Amino acid sequence: MLTTILLPRQKNMSNAYPSPCSTMSEKLNDSNNLQFHPLKIVAEPWRGEHNVYAIFALPLQYQDIADRSQLLVKGSDTPWNLTPINGLKYGMTTPEGHFLVIGFFRTRLALWYWARGRFGDLQQPCNWTLHLFIK
Repeated sequence: MLTTILLPRQKNMSNAYPSPCSTMSEKLNDSNNLQFHPLKIVAEPWRGEHNVYAIFALPLQYQDIADRSQLLVKGSDTPWNLTPINGLKYGMTTPEGHFLVIGFFRTRLALWYWARGRFGDLQQPCNWTLHLFIK
């Protein structure tokens, strides 16, 4: 059972990968943070460590402040850190004017979701939110 989700590309490069979560995508809110949803999700905890993750594309203008970000996954109150990546290793091309970051989710927590019948939550892009704090 393969659970990789990759959203289709759009021609408009300013929004190279559209978010299916229109209410939360790249919107500045009252707390001065931007919110992004992933381009790709891999949820295969049975393959071992580092096989549950999401990849995000952030505009290059935020590259200097990418370390001021947190990844939140629905159902988990733990914020996860992100790491810049070369997308080729993960079968991705970097959209023009963007850079890629990856956030890993703990394998044992993914298995807990599976045992509780909530594994589908990990496969939904709207349940993974990257918060980028701009101030």
